[in-house]
Amino acid sequence: MRKLVLFAAALMMAAAPVAASAAGVSKAQIASAIGAKGYDVSELNPKMLSVNVGEHKVVIAVDGSDADVSYMTFLDDVRLGDGGHRFLSKFNSEVKFGRAYIDRDGDVVIQMDRNSSGGVTLGNIESDFEVFLLLISKFLSDYRAQASV
Repeated sequence: MRKLVLFAAALMMAAAPVAASAAGVSKAQIASAIGAKGYDVSELNPKMLSVNVGEHKVVIAVDGSDADVSYMTFLDDVRLGDGGHRFLSKFNSEVKFGRAYIDRDGDVVIQMDRNSSGGVTLGNIESDFEVFLLLISKFLSDYRAQASV
């Protein structure tokens, strides 16, 4: 009986909602810091924020108290033709800390991750966000410069 009670208690604790944070920086703090920079930030779900940046939405995913912070944008309007694989390979070989790929729906996704297990500050998050915006800009600039992709 005691084992059953301990199992039930452990199960309830595991199912209890936990606020998303990254090595001590909460999702709410991230939303506040990005919002203070003038961006429109909203909650997508308990682990994700959505940030409006011009015509793009950037998703910031925070997975657990000692996990990665991921930045993603979905470029629905970008269509890669026959040279798409070559274009993505070239882009991915030129950038650091990020990658571009095609998702299951055929959309181009740009993603950047930060491993926060050693600790992360709000300054790191703000800086990473700005770097991610530069990655989007570089991708779109490279894409537009191609005669045919």
